Amino acid sequence: MRETKRCIPKFTFYDKAGIRKYLEEQAEQGWMLEKISVNWVFRRIEPRKICFSVTYFPKKSVFEADGSEEQRLFWDFCEHAGWKLAATNEQMQIFYNEKEDPVPIETDAVMEVEKVHQSAKKSYVFPYILLLASWLLQVGINLQRFGRDPLGTLADNAVLFLLLAGTLFAVYVIREIVRYFLWYKKAKRAAEESGRFVPAEGVGRVWSLLPYFVIFFILLEMFFLSSGRLARVFFYMFLAMGVLTALIVGVSGWMKRKGVSAAVNRLTVIVIGVLFFIAMVHGMFLMVIRGNFSGRGMSETYEYNGRTYEAGCDELPLTVEELLQGEFGGNPRGLYSYELTEKESFVLARIEARQMPRRDVGNLPGMRYTVTKIKMPFLYDWCLRAVKDNYFYSQEYNGEASYHELRGMDAAPWGADEAYRVYWDDEAEKEYVICYGDVIVEVNTEWELTEGQMGIVGEKF
Repeated sequence: MRETKRCIPKFTFYDKAGIRKYLEEQAEQGWMLEKISVNWVFRRIEPRKICFSVTYFPKKSVFEADGSEEQRLFWDFCEHAGWKLAATNEQMQIFYNEKEDPVPIETDAVMEVEKVHQSAKKSYVFPYILLLASWLLQVGINLQRFGRDPLGTLADNAVLFLLLAGTLFAVYVIREIVRYFLWYKKAKRAAEESGRFVPAEGVGRVWSLLPYFVIFFILLEMFFLSSGRLARVFFYMFLAMGVLTALIVGVSGWMKRKGVSAAVNRLTVIVIGVLFFIAMVHGMFLMVIRGNFSGRGMSETYEYNGRTYEAGCDELPLTVEELLQGEFGGNPRGLYSYELTEKESFVLARIEARQMPRRDVGNLPGMRYTVTKIKMPFLYDWCLRAVKDNYFYSQEYNGEASYHELRGMDAAPWGADEAYRVYWDDEAEKEYVICYGDVIVEVNTEWELTEGQMGIVGEKF
């Protein structure tokens, strides 16, 4: 028979009535609250009826050790009245009394509501506001990215799922903040007008599970929907955040046990957080530089002019040698770098291919292309418009405007539904946009494509 158990009660910080009822039920089942941390820890006792009281000590800082002189005076006062301290969690203090009908610790409803409010602002409302601010920052960064590269953003499952998870959590946070202030307004009015304390409403089963759904979405993206490289990125990020959290909690807890002042504790935590963040960013940067998390796959190195370069060895769906048949002697794989980046979400699938000559070979033609597959038909027109807009820009030189734009061309040689060519003013560029059903292909070559080569492109895509 186990002597201790751990659980995570689904109560808001200010739900005094709900917490009290829960603890009294646990005592009747033979469990007494012993410690509050991430989990609530209970020890086995003889089942009996025990009264509990939840109070708040607003002056308590998260960086301050329990048991300040003022706090201990309050504990002594409560114990003199028959209330023994069961556990504390920062500003929250939980007492128990084994008398059948004990005198309440707090009798002034106005003061009781105000103590809850002052404590909740520190331990409940402010952390939620910080989380909401971080979500808004994430949204802003992704909106900026979307403005620069809308299709690339929509093809990134990591962005979409993190945005979905963040939005769900933001809805939860906003709801909790609104619920708290509605309760506070109601409780304050009732305390002032009738001298009674209004209990808070429960969270609700569905809403209490929402944070777990958020974690589920993140884990789903990390282990099942991301590519191997993205999964590693997520894994290392979460590992780093876990290490940082454990480090801060451990160091701060040790300093509180040693009686270090709240100011020194707070400064130490800030310094640790900043240094760890710098180290994490530096580590990620080094990994990117070394190619661990880049979008490129396999590669090989070669020497040229005393320097070492990388040449990609990815398998491309379309290559220069397939278009320029018979113009290469020997093995063209030793002449080019082949680079392929693949992204896929539930909205779009997108590949970006680049085949360019190595630095240690002669002047050979290169090619770049992007293939976007639209999975949701109603988005096709918008995606095509986004592609077209990306090619249109103008500039003014010596008082004359110059335009870079797409113009329609004959789609038949491509075997396509629609085809466009890029023009700079009236000069045709070697860039094309071709539409095949739900697929949009953007091709940029360093030579003039023949109709036969256009047909090969059509066969591939």
